[in-house]
Amino acid sequence: MIASIRRIDLVDNAASHHSSTENRARIMIKNRLFASLTLALAISMPLAAAAADGSVGNSTFTSGISNGEPVDYRQDFFNDTPVVFYYSELLGLKGQTVRHRWSLEGKPMQEVAIEVTRMRQAAWSKSVMQPDWTGNWTVEVVDRAGKVLGRSNFAYNPN
Repeated sequence: MIASIRRIDLVDNAASHHSSTENRARIMIKNRLFASLTLALAISMPLAAAAADGSVGNSTFTSGISNGEPVDYRQDFFNDTPVVFYYSELLGLKGQTVRHRWSLEGKPMQEVAIEVTRMRQAAWSKSVMQPDWTGNWTVEVVDRAGKVLGRSNFAYNPN
């Protein structure tokens, strides 16, 4: 595109009766406009893609939430832990309802619906654990179309 703008500028220069200073000013304005539009497009395309698809930022398992933040970051729990929380940052999903899908060794255990009201939103769900639910757990973040946006695992071990 730059080459075609410059070619137009050369044609304009040949056909123009303006002074060379005026022509250079017109060329500079056109080049600046082109650079500004290119920059705006380069910035807006990734943001539009993130908004269209949405994503999960940070995610972790924790034994509790305090002031909207995980109190610790864990991947292993013992079966005397009464509750496990899954914390995630939801990005570009405003207006959607996403789900935290909890499963134990591939068996679905629960789904928690989360309404997303902001472009960047912290969200968490919890599972009240039973002592005999030992094994490998997975939590998936699923959008309204059923697409898995994120997946995390933790182990729930015998004491």
